[in-house]
Amino acid sequence: MNKFLLCGAAAATLLAGGTAFAQAVQPGQPAGGRHGYMMKTETRAEVPAHVAKMFARLDTNHDGYVTKAEVDALQAEHAAKVQQRASRFDPAKKFDRLDANHDGQITQAEVDAAHATRAAKHPGAAAAAGAHHGGAGMFARADVNKDGVVTRAEFDAAAAQMHARMEKAGMHRGFGGRMFDMADTNKDGRVSLAEAQALALQHFDRADLNHDGTLTPDERQQARQLMRAQRHPS
Repeated sequence: MNKFLLCGAAAATLLAGGTAFAQAVQPGQPAGGRHGYMMKTETRAEVPAHVAKMFARLDTNHDGYVTKAEVDALQAEHAAKVQQRASRFDPAKKFDRLDANHDGQITQAEVDAAHATRAAKHPGAAAAAGAHHGGAGMFARADVNKDGVVTRAEFDAAAAQMHARMEKAGMHRGFGGRMFDMADTNKDGRVSLAEAQALALQHFDRADLNHDGTLTPDERQQARQLMRAQRHPS
């Protein structure tokens, strides 16, 4: 898809989990971020392998443990990339690229056409953006008056919100640390693969509301709402 949506996906990656460590210990959350995770169905048996894959990315010195220094280093790398993308983000250019007929507004058909063009040129990148962020959802959020078109003013407003989220994502440093402390059950300052897998399975069991060993998108959404209610009781 166009870079407007790709940048949004990049920001969502950090906003959803903070670090790859958080992705490892939260079952089913892929590197693409929250949107793909929420639409994924996963079995409990799949969790250990998913955690092992993410753990290998974090264990940069390959000693079988993940330290806070390794988590912080990867998080800083992600933050730098997001901030770099934010600095290059030019809403005017993105709008003109999407506005194929140059009538001063963007339709869903134009967004779809831009996605198809990008998919033909860069299949992997376009597929990731479409799966994890969703062009239709982005268009709907930008089309605030729901008239089926996005004007330049609406686009600029949506772009400003996205830019703010990207900058916030670049500065977000705390979530990985909290997840690290939860996983480090023996408090030795490092997390083993077994500890990371155990925490991931705890998250899975908490979200598996009907206890059938499978997490569905509906269960993920319900579990998320329950967590929000617990954090912010009325």
